Amino acid sequence: MSLLARLAPHLPYVRRYARALTGDQATGDNYVRVALEALAAGELQLSPEMTPRVALYHVFHAIWATTGARLEDMSGIRGREDDATRRLMRIAPRSRQAFLLTALEGFTPSEAAQILDADPRDVDRLIADAQADIDTELATDVLIIEDEAIISADIESLVKELGHRVTGTATTHAEAVAAVAHHRPGLVLADIQLADGSSGIDAVKE
Repeated sequence: MSLLARLAPHLPYVRRYARALTGDQATGDNYVRVALEALAAGELQLSPEMTPRVALYHVFHAIWATTGARLEDMSGIRGREDDATRRLMRIAPRSRQAFLLTALEGFTPSEAAQILDADPRDVDRLIADAQADIDTELATDVLIIEDEAIISADIESLVKELGHRVTGTATTHAEAVAAVAHHRPGLVLADIQLADGSSGIDAVKE
């Protein structure tokens, strides 16, 4: 079987990974192209000890390791990346690789370790570091509008367990508006009908 025939089923996936890793499809495709050219020229070889897909990603990372500094230069895509890309690119490169290989590409930690030439225990740590960075990026300030004290306390506990910050609680429309004037939240959790007859929906809209 030819090299192209062996690798063809995996190329869309390595392109997806390269795009996620670099933050830009054109940049990612360039790295994939260089990796394939290196294979075609015999400069690099697919490891016979790995499955074809794992071996292809391993070669891609061999190319990345020699020129990877460019991947951290966001100037070429600044202003065009979305929020998710910006968050992802702020994760340390090694942790980002381990996270994407397992969460996006579905490799096991053991396979990711082969691709990265790393110890599987290190891959587990890198994935945990990436997840912690993502959780920190997604954390936001929360305002709770709820007139039942027990329910409000329960919601506050859940919100904090998810890594968010509760910056205020309100029981009426007026209290909610005053709380936002003091500190604007990133998220509002509101009851629909409040005890004093005011509307949680109206408070959220305002």
